[in-house]
This record gives sequence, structure tokens and C-alpha cells, in this order.
Amino acid sequence: MTLFQDSGVDPRDERSVLADVLRWYGAIGDAAVGNSPGFGVRKASLAIALAEVAHVSSAERDALYVAGVLHAVGAIGSPAYRKGETLSDRIAAHERWDLPARGARFATSLAALAPETPDMIRWQSEAWDGTGFPDQLRWHGIPPAAQCLALADFFLRTNDPEDALGTIGMQSGRAFGPDFVRIFTMWFHLSGGEVETLPFPIEALPANVNAVDVLDAMADAIDAHNAVNGRWRRLERLCLGAAGALQADAASKARLSLACRMFGAGEVTQAHTEDAQFDPLARLGIDLRARNAAAAASLAEPLETLRHVSAIIAARSEWFDGTGKPKQLKHGEIPRESAILATAIAYERLDRGERLEDAAGTQFDPVVVRALIETAKARA
Repeated sequence: MTLFQDSGVDPRDERSVLADVLRWYGAIGDAAVGNSPGFGVRKASLAIALAEVAHVSSAERDALYVAGVLHAVGAIGSPAYRKGETLSDRIAAHERWDLPARGARFATSLAALAPETPDMIRWQSEAWDGTGFPDQLRWHGIPPAAQCLALADFFLRTNDPEDALGTIGMQSGRAFGPDFVRIFTMWFHLSGGEVETLPFPIEALPANVNAVDVLDAMADAIDAHNAVNGRWRRLERLCLGAAGALQADAASKARLSLACRMFGAGEVTQAHTEDAQFDPLARLGIDLRARNAAAAASLAEPLETLRHVSAIIAARSEWFDGTGKPKQLKHGEIPRESAILATAIAYERLDRGERLEDAAGTQFDPVVVRALIETAKARA
């Protein structure tokens, strides 16, 4: 089964799919640390603009863009952010200092990335005077690309561009190298401080990397972050079994498989998973489930090869009787894939299938409930 066959993009174009998968995961890292949507892409774009002035090679600039997109992925699975952790302020601070190194380790695990990318992620928080982290590099020991990332990050976190320019100037020889402060000042005056968003350098990605394998590794990491190891894999088995019983076509099954991998991203920023806070059949959980569904859908929506799944993820918090959220869809208005996913999520958290049957006709589509319970029994 080709997971991206219904995306509107040629499923043979693995590089386009891989680029969107990387951007998706980068956006989840940004969400985990509280950055605004699109922060990683803006950071990557500004870093590239600075790197061009610094005469960084085109190949390194491509690696730099990817490093900017993935700059915060170290937060996914970090003890400072993952569920179930109780850390002192001091330990939490140490774990946050380790985020660049964690992100670099993840990037190293991806054969799809240029070998320079992990080092750029690792050293993006180093300071010119040696007071940065994680390795306390200093002076010209900090790669130029990492300096560009550091400047881009600082600028984008400052509300007033003119204040940022002044502060960066005062940090010359401290946080930032003097030559790079001059480069930033030149860029600022030429651009007016406006960051032009650049497209992902798709042509720099290898054509022979399986994007699904990369996505699977990311989905596993998200489940581990949410303290529900292996959840998406268990749900996919349930969902595809039910979809088969309901005679769903291959495209529908592919959308459902993607949704299983992606819906958990909406819970990354929460202190607890929704089902740890509410019984999966409780009406009190409607608002939380809808917020998590909307958050996960919003991460997929901007990406061409993933947006076709966003509506499925968003509608998994609807109820069959029309009392769910966000749109109060009912009966056939709810995408069949959403109905299957919602039913499987609840079943996975329940001790007995009988409770699921009690919610048939109100929370869940009765036809889907029967198909999923029969699938579960057959696999028991």
C-alpha cells in the first residue's frame, strides 16, 4: 500500500514527500517548545540569507535549511517536555540545554540528511565567547552555518527588529562573532529586517529514501514522548482491519494509516494524553479531544502531501449523533476514516468491547463499532 497515493503528488516523488515529513516533524518540535507556527521555516530562511552573504557553499546552505527546520526536534522525547516526568527546575534546565544535542542525534539517525546537518543543529546554541551549549565551542570553532542559525533564532524571538539590531551589535564578540554581526547588519539594512520565506531545497534530498520509514520513526518518537509507546501501530492494525471489513478501498486505507501516525502530534504540548484525563467515552472530554484534533490537523494542513489527511484528523472528535466538535457533524457527514480512527482510539483505552457498544449510535457509528469489535476478536 502506497500511503501517499491520494495526496495529489506523484507517489513516486519520494523527495517531495520526505520534505513535507521533515517539515511536519520540525513543526511539532516548534510546538513542543512553544514557538509560533512556521518558526522553523522562518529561521531556516533567515539563516540561508545570512549564509549567502557569508559565502557559505550552496550544498552547506541546503543542509542549513534542513537544520533550521529541525532545530527544535530535540524537544520531542526530552525529559524536560515529555509526559510523566517530574523534574526539579535545575534538572529541567539541564535537559533543555541538551536539546540541540538530542536534535543532532535524531538527525544523525536519518540517512536522508546531509552529514553536515546534525552538527549545525548541535552547535546552533554555541556562543562566540565559549559560554554557549552543549559543547562550549568558541570563536572560529563554531561553524559559520551554526552562527547563522544562532543569529536567526535571536532575531526572530525579538519583538522589535530595531531593538534586535541594537542588541546583536552589543553582543558582538560575546554571543556572536564580530564578522557575523557585520553580516547580519548588512542583511538588515538591505532587507529592512523582512524575512523572505524560502522553499524547501527538495532537490538536495536523496531520491532513494523511503519517506514512510522516516515517518514511522517519527510517529514512534511521538508516541514515546506521549508515554503511549507503540500506540499508532496498535491503532493501525485495528483501523485497517475494520476498514477491510467495511470494504474500504486502498486510498481510504492509506489515508487512515497516515492519520494513525499523525493524530498523536496534537497531544505533544499537553501535560497528559486526553484519555489519561477523561474516560474515552466521557462527554466531558469533547473539548479536549477537539483541541488536540485541531492541533494535529493544523500541523498537516500547510503541507501539500499531508493536508489531505488533516480533515480526517480534525473530524475524529465528532460524534455520530451530531453533538461532537468542532463542526457538529453527524452520521454520513463524518468521514468514514475519522469514524474508524475515533472508535479505535476509544477501544484501545477500554477494558471491554461491551462499553464501546454502549456508545454506538451516540458517540460512534454503529456499523464501525461492529466492524472494529469483530476485527479485535479475530485478532485476539
